Amino acid sequence: IMVAQIWEVVGGADKGGIIVREGVDLKSPQTSERLATGAVVRELSLVGDRLEFERVEGAGPAKGWVSVSLKDKVLCQRRPAEGAAGEAPAWRPAARGSRMPRVVCLHGTACSKQIFTIQLSKLIPKAKGKIELIFLDGRGKIEAGPAFDTMQKYFPGCPNYKYDDVMLDSKGWRIYADPQGTLDWLQTQLAGLAPVDGILGFSQGANFALMLAAQAATGAGVPLGFTVLLSPNAPGFTEQLPELFAEPIPVPTLIVRGEQEGYGAGMEPLFNAQLEKGAFQLDSRGEDAPAAHVAKLCANATMLAHKENHRPLPGDKQTADEIVDRIIAFVEESC
Repeated sequence: IMVAQIWEVVGGADKGGIIVREGVDLKSPQTSERLATGAVVRELSLVGDRLEFERVEGAGPAKGWVSVSLKDKVLCQRRPAEGAAGEAPAWRPAARGSRMPRVVCLHGTACSKQIFTIQLSKLIPKAKGKIELIFLDGRGKIEAGPAFDTMQKYFPGCPNYKYDDVMLDSKGWRIYADPQGTLDWLQTQLAGLAPVDGILGFSQGANFALMLAAQAATGAGVPLGFTVLLSPNAPGFTEQLPELFAEPIPVPTLIVRGEQEGYGAGMEPLFNAQLEKGAFQLDSRGEDAPAAHVAKLCANATMLAHKENHRPLPGDKQTADEIVDRIIAFVEESC
Protein backbone atom coordinates (compact mmCIF):
# COMPACT_ATOMS: atom_id res chain seq x y z
CA ILE A 1 0.00 0.00 0.00
CA MET A 2 1.37 3.37 -0.95
CA VAL A 3 1.45 5.90 1.90
CA ALA A 4 1.34 9.63 1.26
CA GLN A 5 4.64 11.44 1.81
CA ILE A 6 4.45 14.36 4.24
CA TRP A 7 6.64 17.48 3.85
CA GLU A 8 7.34 20.47 6.08
CA VAL A 9 8.10 23.98 4.80
CA VAL A 10 11.43 25.10 6.28
CA GLY A 11 12.33 27.99 3.98
CA GLY A 12 11.02 31.50 3.43
CA ALA A 13 11.02 32.55 7.08
CA ASP A 14 12.26 36.04 6.14
CA LYS A 15 9.61 36.46 3.44
CA GLY A 16 6.48 35.14 5.10
CA GLY A 17 6.74 31.74 3.46
CA ILE A 18 7.52 30.32 0.03
CA ILE A 19 6.00 31.07 -3.38
CA VAL A 20 3.15 28.86 -4.58
CA ARG A 21 2.24 28.55 -8.25
CA GLU A 22 -0.84 27.07 -9.90
CA GLY A 23 1.14 24.66 -12.07
CA VAL A 24 4.42 22.77 -12.30
CA ASP A 25 5.89 25.39 -14.65
CA LEU A 26 7.90 28.11 -12.92
CA LYS A 27 6.17 30.59 -15.22
CA SER A 28 2.65 29.50 -14.22
CA PRO A 29 0.54 32.03 -12.27
CA GLN A 30 1.55 32.71 -8.68
CA THR A 31 -1.12 32.39 -5.98
CA SER A 32 -1.99 35.42 -3.89
CA GLU A 33 -0.79 33.71 -0.68
CA ARG A 34 2.54 32.16 0.17
CA LEU A 35 2.82 28.80 1.92
CA ALA A 36 3.86 29.65 5.47
CA THR A 37 7.12 28.48 7.00
CA GLY A 38 6.29 25.55 9.27
CA ALA A 39 3.29 24.47 7.19
CA VAL A 40 2.84 20.72 6.75
CA VAL A 41 1.74 19.40 3.35
CA ARG A 42 0.94 16.09 1.71
CA GLU A 43 2.69 15.16 -1.54
CA LEU A 44 0.35 14.68 -4.50
CA SER A 45 3.17 14.42 -7.07
CA LEU A 46 6.85 15.28 -7.38
CA VAL A 47 8.37 16.41 -10.69
CA GLY A 48 12.08 17.06 -10.28
CA ASP A 49 12.28 19.59 -7.46
CA ARG A 50 8.67 20.74 -8.00
CA LEU A 51 6.20 19.47 -5.41
CA GLU A 52 2.44 19.37 -5.96
CA PHE A 53 0.94 19.54 -2.50
CA GLU A 54 -2.22 19.49 -0.42
CA ARG A 55 -1.96 21.50 2.79
CA VAL A 56 -2.47 19.60 6.07
CA GLU A 57 -1.44 22.19 8.68
CA GLY A 58 -0.40 25.83 8.73
CA ALA A 59 -1.28 28.85 6.62
CA GLY A 60 -1.36 29.22 2.87
CA PRO A 61 -3.16 27.88 -0.21
CA ALA A 62 -4.96 24.55 0.14
CA LYS A 63 -3.23 23.20 -2.98
CA GLY A 64 -0.57 24.20 -5.46
CA TRP A 65 3.04 23.72 -6.59
CA VAL A 66 6.21 24.76 -4.75
CA SER A 67 9.95 24.22 -5.18
CA VAL A 68 11.50 21.98 -2.55
CA SER A 69 14.86 23.69 -3.05
CA LEU A 70 16.24 26.86 -4.64
CA LYS A 71 19.91 26.85 -5.60
CA ASP A 72 21.61 25.78 -2.36
CA LYS A 73 18.62 26.47 -0.09
CA VAL A 74 16.24 23.78 1.17
CA LEU A 75 12.65 25.09 1.11
CA CYS A 76 10.77 21.90 2.02
CA GLN A 77 11.96 18.75 3.73
CA ARG A 78 10.40 15.34 4.04
CA ARG A 79 8.88 14.34 7.35
CA PRO A 80 9.76 10.91 8.82
CA ALA A 81 7.90 7.87 7.51
CA GLU A 82 4.18 7.44 8.21
CA GLY A 83 3.45 6.70 11.86
CA ALA A 84 6.59 8.37 13.24
CA ALA A 85 6.23 10.70 16.20
CA GLY A 86 4.77 14.09 15.46
CA GLU A 87 3.43 13.28 11.99
CA ALA A 88 -0.08 14.31 10.98
CA PRO A 89 -2.42 11.31 10.52
CA ALA A 90 -2.68 10.18 6.88
CA TRP A 91 -6.47 10.41 6.87
CA ARG A 92 -6.70 14.11 7.72
CA PRO A 93 -7.89 16.29 4.81
CA ALA A 94 -6.47 19.72 4.07
CA ALA A 95 -7.66 22.47 6.42
CA ARG A 96 -10.80 23.99 4.94
CA GLY A 97 -10.30 27.53 6.23
CA SER A 98 -13.49 29.58 6.05
CA ARG A 99 -15.28 27.54 3.38
CA MET A 100 -18.17 25.22 4.20
CA PRO A 101 -17.42 21.51 4.64
CA ARG A 102 -17.87 19.65 1.35
CA VAL A 103 -19.60 16.29 1.76
CA VAL A 104 -20.05 13.79 -1.08
CA CYS A 105 -23.32 11.84 -0.77
CA LEU A 106 -23.52 8.23 -2.00
CA HIS A 107 -26.98 6.76 -2.52
CA GLY A 108 -28.29 3.23 -2.01
CA THR A 109 -28.87 0.48 -4.58
CA ALA A 110 -31.33 1.39 -7.37
CA CYS A 111 -31.34 5.01 -6.25
CA SER A 112 -29.80 8.13 -7.78
CA LYS A 113 -28.80 11.62 -6.78
CA GLN A 114 -32.34 12.70 -7.73
CA ILE A 115 -33.90 10.15 -5.37
CA PHE A 116 -31.33 10.72 -2.63
CA THR A 117 -32.07 14.46 -2.53
CA ILE A 118 -35.71 13.56 -1.91
CA GLN A 119 -34.77 11.03 0.78
CA LEU A 120 -32.62 13.65 2.51
CA SER A 121 -35.22 16.40 2.25
CA LYS A 122 -35.15 16.85 6.05
CA LEU A 123 -31.36 17.34 6.04
CA ILE A 124 -30.86 19.61 3.02
CA PRO A 125 -32.69 22.74 4.29
CA LYS A 126 -30.99 22.57 7.70
CA ALA A 127 -27.58 22.05 6.10
CA LYS A 128 -27.96 25.07 3.82
CA GLY A 129 -25.28 27.64 4.61
CA LYS A 130 -23.46 25.16 6.87
CA ILE A 131 -22.56 22.13 4.73
CA GLU A 132 -22.18 21.74 0.97
CA LEU A 133 -23.76 18.44 -0.09
CA ILE A 134 -22.55 16.96 -3.39
CA PHE A 135 -24.61 14.07 -4.80
CA LEU A 136 -22.94 11.43 -6.97
CA ASP A 137 -24.79 8.95 -9.19
CA GLY A 138 -23.57 5.35 -9.24
CA ARG A 139 -21.47 4.06 -12.12
CA GLY A 140 -24.01 1.53 -13.45
CA LYS A 141 -27.67 1.85 -14.41
CA ILE A 142 -30.41 -0.48 -13.12
CA GLU A 143 -33.37 -1.04 -15.42
CA ALA A 144 -35.02 -4.19 -14.02
CA GLY A 145 -35.27 -6.37 -10.93
CA PRO A 146 -36.85 -6.22 -7.45
CA ALA A 147 -34.87 -3.18 -6.31
CA PHE A 148 -35.76 -1.31 -9.51
CA ASP A 149 -39.46 -2.17 -9.09
CA THR A 150 -39.48 -1.03 -5.46
CA MET A 151 -37.82 2.31 -6.18
CA GLN A 152 -40.03 2.98 -9.21
CA LYS A 153 -43.06 2.36 -7.01
CA TYR A 154 -42.00 5.14 -4.61
CA PHE A 155 -40.09 7.37 -7.05
CA PRO A 156 -41.72 6.83 -10.45
CA GLY A 157 -39.77 8.09 -13.44
CA CYS A 158 -36.56 8.70 -11.50
CA PRO A 159 -33.34 7.10 -12.79
CA ASN A 160 -31.88 4.15 -10.89
CA TYR A 161 -28.17 3.48 -10.40
CA LYS A 162 -25.75 1.27 -8.47
CA TYR A 163 -22.11 1.62 -7.52
CA ASP A 164 -21.56 -2.14 -7.88
CA ASP A 165 -23.46 -5.42 -8.13
CA VAL A 166 -24.34 -6.67 -4.66
CA MET A 167 -24.18 -10.30 -3.55
CA LEU A 168 -24.28 -12.30 -0.32
CA ASP A 169 -21.45 -14.35 1.13
CA SER A 170 -21.77 -17.66 2.98
CA LYS A 171 -22.75 -15.77 6.17
CA GLY A 172 -25.49 -13.71 4.49
CA TRP A 173 -23.30 -10.57 4.63
CA ARG A 174 -22.82 -8.05 1.80
CA ILE A 175 -20.10 -8.49 -0.78
CA TYR A 176 -19.64 -6.94 -4.22
CA ALA A 177 -18.75 -8.09 -7.72
CA ASP A 178 -15.87 -5.64 -8.18
CA PRO A 179 -15.20 -3.67 -4.99
CA GLN A 180 -11.67 -2.63 -5.97
CA GLY A 181 -12.80 -1.44 -9.40
CA THR A 182 -15.62 0.52 -7.82
CA LEU A 183 -13.25 2.10 -5.31
CA ASP A 184 -10.90 3.09 -8.13
CA TRP A 185 -13.83 4.73 -9.92
CA LEU A 186 -14.97 6.49 -6.73
CA GLN A 187 -11.46 7.78 -6.01
CA THR A 188 -11.38 9.29 -9.51
CA GLN A 189 -14.73 10.98 -8.88
CA LEU A 190 -13.59 12.33 -5.50
CA ALA A 191 -10.39 13.70 -7.01
CA GLY A 192 -12.48 15.52 -9.61
CA LEU A 193 -14.75 16.95 -6.91
CA ALA A 194 -11.90 18.12 -4.64
CA PRO A 195 -11.76 19.46 -2.07
CA VAL A 196 -13.81 16.80 -0.29
CA ASP A 197 -13.94 16.76 3.52
CA GLY A 198 -16.08 13.69 4.14
CA ILE A 199 -18.58 11.14 2.82
CA LEU A 200 -22.22 10.55 3.70
CA GLY A 201 -23.66 7.30 2.41
CA PHE A 202 -26.84 5.23 2.67
CA SER A 203 -26.96 1.42 2.46
CA GLN A 204 -24.68 0.46 -0.48
CA GLY A 205 -23.39 4.04 -0.42
CA ALA A 206 -22.61 3.67 3.30
CA ASN A 207 -20.75 0.41 2.65
CA PHE A 208 -18.52 2.06 0.06
CA ALA A 209 -18.11 5.14 2.28
CA LEU A 210 -16.64 2.81 4.91
CA MET A 211 -14.25 1.34 2.33
CA LEU A 212 -13.22 4.86 1.25
CA ALA A 213 -12.53 5.74 4.89
CA ALA A 214 -10.36 2.62 5.19
CA GLN A 215 -8.44 3.69 2.08
CA ALA A 216 -7.99 7.18 3.51
CA ALA A 217 -6.67 5.73 6.76
CA THR A 218 -4.02 3.68 4.96
CA GLY A 219 -3.00 6.56 2.70
CA ALA A 220 -4.34 4.71 -0.34
CA GLY A 221 -7.06 7.22 -1.20
CA VAL A 222 -8.32 10.77 -0.93
CA PRO A 223 -7.91 11.96 2.69
CA LEU A 224 -11.21 12.20 4.56
CA GLY A 225 -12.06 13.91 7.82
CA PHE A 226 -15.18 11.88 8.62
CA THR A 227 -17.88 9.53 7.35
CA VAL A 228 -21.61 9.45 8.05
CA LEU A 229 -23.02 5.96 7.50
CA LEU A 230 -26.80 5.70 7.21
CA SER A 231 -27.99 2.10 7.56
CA PRO A 232 -24.77 0.26 6.61
CA ASN A 233 -25.03 -3.48 6.01
CA ALA A 234 -23.11 -6.40 7.47
CA PRO A 235 -19.61 -5.92 5.99
CA GLY A 236 -18.71 -9.14 4.19
CA PHE A 237 -16.60 -7.03 1.85
CA THR A 238 -13.87 -6.81 4.51
CA GLU A 239 -12.86 -10.34 3.47
CA GLN A 240 -12.59 -9.18 -0.14
CA LEU A 241 -10.28 -6.30 0.83
CA PRO A 242 -8.50 -7.55 3.97
CA GLU A 243 -5.56 -5.16 3.55
CA LEU A 244 -7.88 -2.19 4.17
CA PHE A 245 -9.26 -3.58 7.42
CA ALA A 246 -6.13 -4.91 9.13
CA GLU A 247 -6.38 -2.13 11.74
CA PRO A 248 -9.34 -0.18 13.20
CA ILE A 249 -10.27 2.78 11.00
CA PRO A 250 -9.34 6.05 12.80
CA VAL A 251 -11.56 8.30 10.65
CA PRO A 252 -14.37 9.73 12.86
CA THR A 253 -17.58 7.91 11.93
CA LEU A 254 -21.23 8.55 12.73
CA ILE A 255 -23.48 5.52 12.20
CA VAL A 256 -27.27 5.84 12.04
CA ARG A 257 -29.33 2.64 12.04
CA GLY A 258 -32.93 1.54 12.31
CA GLU A 259 -33.90 -0.84 15.10
CA GLN A 260 -36.10 -2.79 12.67
CA GLU A 261 -33.27 -3.40 10.20
CA GLY A 262 -32.26 -7.01 9.67
CA TYR A 263 -29.44 -8.65 7.77
CA GLY A 264 -31.51 -8.65 4.59
CA ALA A 265 -32.34 -4.94 4.78
CA GLY A 266 -32.52 -3.32 1.38
CA MET A 267 -32.62 -6.61 -0.55
CA GLU A 268 -35.19 -8.67 1.35
CA PRO A 269 -36.66 -10.62 -1.64
CA LEU A 270 -33.27 -11.97 -2.76
CA PHE A 271 -32.03 -12.44 0.81
CA ASN A 272 -35.11 -14.42 1.86
CA ALA A 273 -35.12 -16.52 -1.32
CA GLN A 274 -31.46 -17.48 -0.95
CA LEU A 275 -31.89 -18.16 2.77
CA GLU A 276 -34.82 -20.49 2.01
CA LYS A 277 -32.77 -22.31 -0.65
CA GLY A 278 -29.90 -22.79 1.79
CA ALA A 279 -27.51 -20.70 -0.31
CA PHE A 280 -26.05 -19.34 2.93
CA GLN A 281 -26.35 -19.86 6.66
CA LEU A 282 -26.94 -16.58 8.45
CA ASP A 283 -24.22 -15.86 10.99
CA SER A 284 -25.00 -12.81 13.12
CA ARG A 285 -21.94 -13.37 15.33
CA GLY A 286 -24.01 -12.38 18.32
CA GLU A 287 -25.20 -9.04 16.95
CA ASP A 288 -28.86 -8.30 16.19
CA ALA A 289 -27.90 -5.10 14.34
CA PRO A 290 -25.77 -5.45 11.17
CA ALA A 291 -24.41 -1.94 11.83
CA ALA A 292 -22.79 -3.21 15.05
CA HIS A 293 -20.25 -5.11 12.95
CA VAL A 294 -19.41 -1.86 11.15
CA ALA A 295 -18.87 -0.03 14.45
CA LYS A 296 -16.36 -2.70 15.49
CA LEU A 297 -14.24 -1.83 12.44
CA CYS A 298 -13.91 1.80 13.55
CA ALA A 299 -11.65 3.25 16.24
CA ASN A 300 -13.76 6.39 16.58
CA ALA A 301 -17.43 5.59 15.94
CA THR A 302 -20.68 6.94 17.38
CA MET A 303 -23.90 5.04 16.70
CA LEU A 304 -27.43 6.44 16.79
CA ALA A 305 -30.57 4.30 16.51
CA HIS A 306 -34.15 5.14 15.58
CA LYS A 307 -37.17 2.88 15.89
CA GLU A 308 -37.82 2.49 12.15
CA ASN A 309 -36.49 0.33 9.32
CA HIS A 310 -33.91 0.59 6.53
CA ARG A 311 -34.14 4.17 5.33
CA PRO A 312 -31.82 7.21 5.15
CA LEU A 313 -33.76 9.18 7.77
CA PRO A 314 -36.75 8.14 9.89
CA GLY A 315 -40.23 9.22 8.88
CA ASP A 316 -41.01 10.55 12.36
CA LYS A 317 -40.38 14.30 12.13
CA GLN A 318 -39.09 14.86 15.66
CA THR A 319 -36.70 11.91 15.50
CA ALA A 320 -35.51 12.91 12.02
CA ASP A 321 -34.88 16.50 13.17
CA GLU A 322 -32.83 15.24 16.13
CA ILE A 323 -30.73 13.00 13.89
CA VAL A 324 -30.25 15.74 11.29
CA ASP A 325 -29.01 18.10 14.01
CA ARG A 326 -26.57 15.44 15.20
CA ILE A 327 -25.28 14.88 11.66
CA ILE A 328 -24.68 18.60 11.09
CA ALA A 329 -22.97 19.02 14.47
CA PHE A 330 -20.80 15.94 13.81
CA VAL A 331 -19.68 17.24 10.40
CA GLU A 332 -18.85 20.67 11.80
CA GLU A 333 -16.94 19.20 14.76
CA SER A 334 -15.00 16.81 12.53
CA CYS A 335 -13.75 19.60 10.27
